[in-house]
Formats: sequence, structure tokens, C-alpha cells
Amino acid sequence: MNSATAEDLAGRSPVELRILLLAGSTQDLPLSAYAEALHLPKSTLTSILQRLERQGYLHRMPRETDRRSACLTLTEQGVAFYHTYLAYQQNLGERILHGLNREEPQQLMALLQKIQSYMVRRP
Repeated sequence: MNSATAEDLAGRSPVELRILLLAGSTQDLPLSAYAEALHLPKSTLTSILQRLERQGYLHRMPRETDRRSACLTLTEQGVAFYHTYLAYQQNLGERILHGLNREEPQQLMALLQKIQSYMVRRP
């Protein structure tokens, strides 16, 4: 499979999306950093990674900087999914902003940043 479909987008859980997006935007990131960034126990991360590997989206590889630990690399299918998802997000953002006046996008960003700041500070 060389390209991601609407079914691929709809069939991913939020945490799977975050893993694939993180893997697509970083290199040589240790698995422990994924667990920390996603606030997941390592055992939960491992089971999700096994599922994504079985489905052909990514591989675990030895890290370039420390071969004792692993990092994630997207497969061809994973890269296709990554680019399809980014295009989907871009299109969605453009559709949202299209209905706003000149001042409202800045107001929206300020509100979203405020929401993000208190969501990140979860207990």
C-alpha cells in the first residue's frame, strides 16, 4: 500500500496518530521519549507500537546515537499516511479559517494556546 486512504485516517486512534506524527517529524528519538511525550506507560506504548508495526506503518530500529536503544522509522506506508494526514490537517485548517474575518484568526490562536497551556499542565 503506497498511499493512505480516508479509512486509514479514520481508523487510527488519537494516540496512534500522535505516534505516527511524532515519528514522521523526528529522527533518532528514543522510545522512552515517546512514552514521556505521550504520557504513556512503556508497556502501553509497546503494545501500540507492535500493532502499528504489524499494520505496516513503522519499524523499530537501533538508534544512530546509541545502538542499545531503539527509535521509530516510518515505512513507505507510514510516510504516505503522514503526508496524507498533514494535507488533511492543512485543508481542515484552511476551511476553518475561511469563514473568519481578519481579526478572528488571531483571537482563535490565542484561545487555542490558552487551552493548550492548561491541558499540558494536567495532574
